[in-house]
Amino acid sequence: MANSVVQFKQLLRFSGTFNIIGAFLLIIPKVYESYLFFFNHLNYSLGLGGNSISIPSDIFHTLFINTAGIDLVLIGIIVLLVSKDPLNRINRLIILCNGIGRSVFAVIIGYYAISQELIRIFVVIGAIDFLITVGFMYYLLRTKPFVKK
Repeated sequence: MANSVVQFKQLLRFSGTFNIIGAFLLIIPKVYESYLFFFNHLNYSLGLGGNSISIPSDIFHTLFINTAGIDLVLIGIIVLLVSKDPLNRINRLIILCNGIGRSVFAVIIGYYAISQELIRIFVVIGAIDFLITVGFMYYLLRTKPFVKK
């Protein structure tokens, strides 16, 4: 049991850190543009295909990118906080909801990759999110008998 809880906490910490590191640069006006160009360069260097990301020309879409960055960082912080006690019932509900959200995100990435030729590096990100969800579900089930009443 103790080993499963330790591994669960490690997965949660990885997941929260993945969110924070992956989204932080989207928050900063103008810096996010270089970050998006980085994804284009990485995708091209790896030969993954898909259409390159374009930088929005209007403030509305720019604001949405910055807001998405804020939201993803906050979600990462929440996951880091719940990683301290994954046997707590409320924390487990938060973990479950986060896993569902990650799965939906992965499906949407797959949809856009197929229908709109989304840059393929995001398929890798979606696959990581899906694997994190599989890990969440595994450890939620594995540690269920030890949940605090």
